[in-house]
Amino acid sequence: MKQGQNLAQKQQNKQGYYLSQQHLKQMHLLHLTGFALREYLANELELNPALEIDHDDDDELSEVTVDSIEAATEWTTKDEDELFRNNYQQASTDQFYRAPVIQFNSLADSLKEQIHQMQLSTTLTQLSCYLIDELNDDGYLRRSLAEVCDDYCFNRGKLTDEKEFETALHAVQHCEPAGVGARDLRECLLLQLNYKIVNFGVNYEMHKAQIILENHYDLFVQRAFSKIKSLLELTDESFKKVTEVITHLQPKPVTEVNRYELMNYQIIPDFEITIEDDELYVGLTQPDSAKLRVISDFKKSPMRTENNEEKNQAASYYSNLVDDANALVNALREREVTMLKVMSAIAFTQPGFFISGDRNDLKPMVLQDIAGITGFDLSTVSRITSNKYVQTPHGIFPLKNLFMRNINPGIAYNSQHTAVGIQQTIKQLIEEEDKNNPMSDSEVVEALQQKGITLARRTVVKYREVLSIKNSNLRKSSN
Repeated sequence: MKQGQNLAQKQQNKQGYYLSQQHLKQMHLLHLTGFALREYLANELELNPALEIDHDDDDELSEVTVDSIEAATEWTTKDEDELFRNNYQQASTDQFYRAPVIQFNSLADSLKEQIHQMQLSTTLTQLSCYLIDELNDDGYLRRSLAEVCDDYCFNRGKLTDEKEFETALHAVQHCEPAGVGARDLRECLLLQLNYKIVNFGVNYEMHKAQIILENHYDLFVQRAFSKIKSLLELTDESFKKVTEVITHLQPKPVTEVNRYELMNYQIIPDFEITIEDDELYVGLTQPDSAKLRVISDFKKSPMRTENNEEKNQAASYYSNLVDDANALVNALREREVTMLKVMSAIAFTQPGFFISGDRNDLKPMVLQDIAGITGFDLSTVSRITSNKYVQTPHGIFPLKNLFMRNINPGIAYNSQHTAVGIQQTIKQLIEEEDKNNPMSDSEVVEALQQKGITLARRTVVKYREVLSIKNSNLRKSSN
């Protein structure tokens, strides 16, 4: 039986999108923060001898005003280099904010560092760090110790007594912020109260509050205030002060508010916005392309060889170093021009906020709006705004916090219909409520609907917790 082979060639046209190395480098640089970029450049300086740092006494600052943003929609790629050159001005580095700490430690990192400082045994330290990894973002331990112990034994392949995890949990609960490692609300409140007593001393009201949380928590939750006052022999005035001690405790060890305050001291802003004669000026705090340059007289070392092939290889090697150095400097310049255009578009869209510093002045703004103004791709805008910060006369703000959608897009613009505006409305409703009969979350939803704001109850709960406002049971005044 004969077997034949059929060989044939076939051509096919196929469209695709391929990214060049230069484009990939540019995308990577856009995503880096100032601190990460400096580490990246330090590594490049070690790898490429054709690069050097220009050690001038003055840094250069690229600045544009928000009035020039209208021209941004007409800019072309040829205009960007000219914009970059024309808008660089000499300025002293003393004009710009320098954050003292440049790296943010997560909650887990901070807790583990505290555990290591306690000088516990090796086993107890390991168990404590394992428990820290089991904590939720709000600082609670939602799983039972028995489940955590079983997982640990299975993963590590060694038997561990649950009592050892109980000891480890006590160590975690001695860490800051107070209340971390709590398994329920009662334990969280007790941990915070005990922290205050140990560090600031105890008074009559704090002592009674501790007794209520330890022995009469169920009665307190059930609002059996008369019975509690009778058991503890408290007057109405004394009981009111005791309940104020409890209601001023945080229901969560870690909230959005204190998490943001922690980050506010541990970041370096990438942008600077200043106000002169009621006009906003946008600049980069640390333009790196002004410091990095290619050595103009970079030459290869003399080759002790007569081999032409080796000479050609060496010449090609040094040529590639220079090409890579030029590509990096050009990518940095393009990065800075892109960042300036995006930040200028944000300032042009939110002038009220940058002038007043009041978050209620934030207008609805989404990534598509900035992409439309600058002409950049949505992914480019996202890379620039996802992890960058801006220094303003009113403090440091993450760029992503300046973006918010209109909750009711069918209605004409109203600052009350943004997330921040709705939070302020909720805060105002609760401040004006009857303290003897506080509004439930469902009643807040109904009150918002009367103001033309449609919101789900779970969203109201989320906003209330962001504002660190207690639920209606804990807000109710004593009888």
